[in-house]
Parts: sequence; structure tokens; C-alpha cells
Amino acid sequence: MIKTRVTELLGIDTPILEGGMAIAGNGELAAAVSNGGGLGVVSSNPGWSKQSERTENVRQHLRRAKALTDKPICANMSLQLLGKYAEQHLDMVVEEGLKIVVTSGGSPGVLTQKAKDYGLIVMHVVANVCQARRSEDSGVDIVICEGYEAGGIEGADEITSMVLIPSVVQAVSIPVVGAGGFGRGNGLIAALALGAEGIQMGSAFLATKECHVHQNFKQAIVEADDTGTVMIQRMIGRLSRVIKTPRALQFQDMDKRGAVDEMETLMAAAPSDANIEKAPTMDAQWHGQMGGDMVEGEAAAGQSIAFVQEIKSASDVVRDIAAEA
Repeated sequence: MIKTRVTELLGIDTPILEGGMAIAGNGELAAAVSNGGGLGVVSSNPGWSKQSERTENVRQHLRRAKALTDKPICANMSLQLLGKYAEQHLDMVVEEGLKIVVTSGGSPGVLTQKAKDYGLIVMHVVANVCQARRSEDSGVDIVICEGYEAGGIEGADEITSMVLIPSVVQAVSIPVVGAGGFGRGNGLIAALALGAEGIQMGSAFLATKECHVHQNFKQAIVEADDTGTVMIQRMIGRLSRVIKTPRALQFQDMDKRGAVDEMETLMAAAPSDANIEKAPTMDAQWHGQMGGDMVEGEAAAGQSIAFVQEIKSASDVVRDIAAEA
């Protein structure tokens, strides 16, 4: 076993954390990660629901996770996604008996003090040194620095994990967790060598038996190589890393040509057979990840999908990485 301040604070066996994973972060997956010795995390909106219904949606996933494990479980709180419901969401997390939260997509000062008043351990996701220092000043217990290799929305500065991790480690005294590009045991050792005390993984858990994304998405990950992802929507300031699909390549071409109007038109157009009540952009993400449309849909994933060779239990992913390390 690898012991660090992160494992001691969180009460886990292995310094491997599940990322928030947006609509992919369901309760069964979180339980499997925790049962493997890591820290399972239930996202702010697993499977997608309307904003007013998200808190109760997450409550059900937290209960599923708690029914499947007696290990620690964490709740992700995307401050941007939860908006005015963030405090209500935190109250629910406490009602469900959780002791750990991870905040992202906003200032660490928004909820940290209230969470600390509840006696919770608080982690916060950052993308540069300034954000890490602000997190420490706000009372955050653990800072998670997410590099450019990660899936989904990226930091505007596009700093890679190799540079970001040691920079943040040097800047703060609280424990640091590295994120972005991790999916093997040697990656965990590399993160420790850079001064981090654990790693966070999201893409490594997408193609697992417990993750509720579509089988087509899982298979696309298994088949992907080191060129399997692409950055999109750079021109409109919504930089995002996704699986390389025909839709993603359209966005990439528009970025190269500076075709902002075309990009906004494509983003506003829902997939042709969309039949769920969401914003068009979310329709495309749901369609790719949950609906399995690898043509018109979007599917967020990081560069570490190059390491995924098979679909297996998330518990085994954690155990195998720990054993290799």
C-alpha cells in the first residue's frame, strides 16, 4: 500500500481518486472505485437532469453508492453547474452522511467555509498556481491540479500535468493531487516523484462495467490510441477535450479557420434524433456519452484513454494500478 497525507485524510488505502466525470459519474461506479481502495466520487449531475432536480438525482446516486460499499464516498460539487442550488446541494450531502466533498468550476471561497463548518474534508480542483494558493487561503484541505491532458473543459492556460504538479507543490503546503493523463501505475509513481500525494482519474473509469455510459462510448475508448482525442471550441473560449468523432473534427476545422459563427450554429443544433429536454450543447454530450452516438454526439475523454485496453470493473482498475505502482 502507498500511504500519503491524502490517504490518511480521506481514509482510503490507495491514493487514487475518481474524477467528478459529469454525467458519467454514477453511484455504482463510485462504490466500485471505493471498494477497490480508492475514493469514489458521485458527480453533480449523473445521467443529466434539470437544474431544479439535480440535488435529488444526486441523492439517489449517493444512496446507491452507500448501499454497495462501507468505504468513504465523496460528492463532487460543480459550482458553475449547481449555480443557486449549491448550498442546498451541500445540505443534502451532509444529510446523506458524507464527510468529503470536492468543489470545482468556481471560486473555492464560495462553499469551503460552510463545508468546514459542517466538519467536511474539502478538496478543490485548480488549473494554475494562483487558483491553488487561493484554495489554500480559503481553507481547502487538498488541492487537485488538473493538467491539459484531462478530458472535458480545460483550463485557459493549457498547462500540462508535468509542469502544473511541481509548480503547485512548490506553491502550497497542503497535499496536492495530480490529475490529467493518469491511467497506469507508473503514472502514479511519476506523480509522487513530482511531489503530488495522489492522482485523480476520470477517463480511466469510463470504460468500466459499473460506469453507466453507453457501450459504444466504452468501445471507442478501448479502440482509441494516443491520437484518440481532440481539443474543440477554442475560438469561443470553451476549450474542451473529447473523443475524436466526426462532430469533433468539424469543430477542430472551424477552430483552425476561425469560423466562430459556424461553430455557434453547430453548437445550437441538437443531434438529429434528440428527444430529451436539454440545452442543445448538453444534448450533444448526452447523445455521445449516454446515447452512444459516436457521429453527431460529443464524448468528453482525456488523453489517458490510450492506456485503456479492456472493459473491466472499476475496482480492478484501482487495484491493478496500485499493484503496478
